Amino acid sequence: MTHAPLDDHRVHAPADVRPRAGGEFVLYWVQTTHRAHDNFALNFAIEQANALGLPLQVYHGLRHDYPWASDRFHTWILESVADLYADFEAKGINYAFWLDRSVGEYTEWPAGRRGQGEAEKRRNGGAEPQSVSPVPRSPASPTPLVALARRAALVVTDYFPTFIAPRQTRGLARKVETPVIAVESATVVPMAYHQKEQSTARGIRTVLMEALPHYLWPVGNPELKIRRGIELPFDGSAARRLVGTAAGIEALVAGCDVDHSVPPSTTFRGGTRAGRARLAEFLRTGIGNYTEDRNDPNKPDAVSRLSPWLHFGNLSIHEVLLAVREAGPAEQYAKYLDEALTWREVAHNFCHFNPRHRTMDGIPAWARKELSDHEADPRPHLYSLEELEHARTGEELWNAAQRSYLREGWMHNYMRMLWGKTVLQWTPNAAECLRVLEHLNNKYALDGRDPNSYGGIMWIFGKYDRPFYRRPIYGTVRYQSLRAAKDKFDVPAYLAKYRA
Repeated sequence: MTHAPLDDHRVHAPADVRPRAGGEFVLYWVQTTHRAHDNFALNFAIEQANALGLPLQVYHGLRHDYPWASDRFHTWILESVADLYADFEAKGINYAFWLDRSVGEYTEWPAGRRGQGEAEKRRNGGAEPQSVSPVPRSPASPTPLVALARRAALVVTDYFPTFIAPRQTRGLARKVETPVIAVESATVVPMAYHQKEQSTARGIRTVLMEALPHYLWPVGNPELKIRRGIELPFDGSAARRLVGTAAGIEALVAGCDVDHSVPPSTTFRGGTRAGRARLAEFLRTGIGNYTEDRNDPNKPDAVSRLSPWLHFGNLSIHEVLLAVREAGPAEQYAKYLDEALTWREVAHNFCHFNPRHRTMDGIPAWARKELSDHEADPRPHLYSLEELEHARTGEELWNAAQRSYLREGWMHNYMRMLWGKTVLQWTPNAAECLRVLEHLNNKYALDGRDPNSYGGIMWIFGKYDRPFYRRPIYGTVRYQSLRAAKDKFDVPAYLAKYRA
């Protein structure tokens, strides 16, 4: 059977890298690919372990101080961990999960880092947190990751072009002598294949279609040859026991120094099993009407809604596209392919090749100039971040869209476009609008902190687009109207679903 190739384009390694002599095992450090199947980084680690005659140790850590850390994201990851324990055990692969229960620096948008436990203290009226049991660890002692990496012959991790993954990978490489190699599993066509940033969907579409016959195949799952246990520098038994139930996960999250004001999603559950169930439901009830109904926010089952599971790496994009192709029909698959392949991979391309993808410099020069030229245009209203975050504007349709983020952690793509375009009218300039959109998206969206997020946000400001008729505030950047939505779908029905 033909398999998707694990070629050099997927492997991001230092020049002339060689395994560290005397290493006890190969270490696969899970960052963004939360699955034990169809995982190129895992496959590469298995191949290296087999070639070296060593066992494989999988390490997965969850800290509390990543940006926008909250109950919502911690819960999703712990739900994923429950599946990972079972799936790695079925493969005979050592999997160790470490949950950071310490009370340390807490990161909050836009950039501030505060002292120990300040996030929790503020939420408890200044009192010391009651639910967190700090883990005593001297500042000089290494983290479990560093301790394991120093014993390994080779560290393999996930390549991801944005959020904290690049910084974390570089940070580990500086701390250990063991080589650190990142392998990409997030896209069908590897990001490095393109060799440059593509400025339009049309431009990348041609490249993708030419490469697709080579890359879109089932991902192989090689067998590990050497199976033996590894002594760990921590005890993960309590976390393993508790992730098996919803109550256990809730207790674990309550004991972490994260933002408890953002609750778990009311609609979505993390993990490979939940993702595959949603994929199966889409194949049964959604793909047949995808072309006709995908732009109707009142028909969410007409779209796959798989972006959270793709973001967290619970599902492989190969698995999804091959399943949709098999289910058909061909016309519906072609449209889905354009959305899930072209628009998703142009966003990954953007983040991979453009280190300024989170800034105004990520916006095309023509659009930046237009928005700057119209910065002094009067705004209909200027809302504070708090008013926007809590859906307290004068536009009920916008409020309803924001409430979908607050409650579910997901927003229909058509509403995301209206949602983002409208904030340009309610902020003093494009730079402030960009900061607000990044914060709202990354704090509440399950699929935030992702290349797709940054591609979508930058589209609001003219990325991948062309000039349109000139308007106040927008200049020639595309304008979209909340009031025109009534001609597109049943607005009262949407408002009723997400009423205050």
